[in-house]
Amino acid sequence: MKGEETGRIGSARLVAGGFDGFTALDWIRDTETSVTGALAAWDQGELVEVPAGKAWDVVRVPRALGWRTVQQMRQAGTPVGPAQHTPDAVEVLVPVGSAARWELPDAEVLTEGARVAVPHPATVAPRTQMGHTWIVSPQEGGPLTEADLLHEAYAAALATVHMGGAR
Repeated sequence: MKGEETGRIGSARLVAGGFDGFTALDWIRDTETSVTGALAAWDQGELVEVPAGKAWDVVRVPRALGWRTVQQMRQAGTPVGPAQHTPDAVEVLVPVGSAARWELPDAEVLTEGARVAVPHPATVAPRTQMGHTWIVSPQEGGPLTEADLLHEAYAAALATVHMGGAR
């Protein structure tokens, strides 16, 4: 029974579905997190806590603004790397140190020492795992989001809200 975890997928089924479990997990391996441990946790329906600041940093923004930001980037043809939706926020993976100077309202940059709870990379909307889902999955193998382009899109989303746009 899947219960509220509508996206729980066992790693054995992923192998059968063409997900090899190796190349697509470089994003987690590069954080020095045990891939075997991560796969075991995901098989149990758990999120995996991964350290930021090793292979990537995370920009965390409020959920509605985060969705708007990602949508604006996609509509503009701007590449968006791994990004997840959590119960409270949208978290976007960016190169280490690239968002260090961010000073925008309600944006938080998670760097070395911070930990991020992530669902299985095959958990993509509309599937969820404990309230988390990937908007752009790391298994897609694309590059990390450029922090400067994310900053521009987030600033534009903030401006829309402050000018009376839909919230």
